[in-house]
Amino acid sequence: MVKFLLIAKWINEKKDPDTDVKLHLITSINKDYIDNAKDAFEQMHYSLESLGIIFSYEFDDFIHDRSIEMNNGWKIILGRGLDIWQKTGGWYDINEYVQERRICKASEITFLKIGN
Repeated sequence: MVKFLLIAKWINEKKDPDTDVKLHLITSINKDYIDNAKDAFEQMHYSLESLGIIFSYEFDDFIHDRSIEMNNGWKIILGRGLDIWQKTGGWYDINEYVQERRICKASEITFLKIGN
């Protein structure tokens, strides 16, 4: 979920401050962790709302591919999902929080124009 919040942070930095953005997550979930996940997602919803990011989510046990679809007709297909960074020295390593300093794993990202 931390990686997802980093994406939300990036969206906030790039969007017009006066414009609300809808961010919808579709994810699968282990039944043992569903209550914790729902609590975390609700906290994320309220936190992101203050930034003008309207966050929603749903669970789908049959998804596999990872992608981001935007309302401007572009789709980004993430071969590794958001798991693209190599491990850092842990929670107390600044590189854990400064993504620009992290080394990436080999991965493919495909950009598709799907709309007009």
